[in-house]
Amino acid sequence: MNGTIDMNTTADAATNYPALSQLLAGYFHQDWQEDHASPEAAVRAFARDASGATVAAAASEIDRLLGAGYDDTAMNQLLVDGFDCNYMAETDGLTSLAWLGEVRDLLRAAPA
Repeated sequence: MNGTIDMNTTADAATNYPALSQLLAGYFHQDWQEDHASPEAAVRAFARDASGATVAAAASEIDRLLGAGYDDTAMNQLLVDGFDCNYMAETDGLTSLAWLGEVRDLLRAAPA
């Protein structure tokens, strides 16, 4: 697995993964815990608020991101620096890679 994220990957995250960026930056912002009781609640709020196409795109973008071969250290860096995501999966005993898989599954299970 790849443990490095180059500056272009970080800088282009929102462009390359626009739906996922909308979820991570918009629903896991600095004060996300004031708006949502749990990470799952934040994902469900996104799924409720966004169009079905955007929810499906976010799930597909997670698949593409997970398929890029980044290790957990690199993914942590990308989540924070590239997506401005303020949720740390480790606080709930998960790796970032495992958490993204859970997010994808929640998005796919959301009502259309």
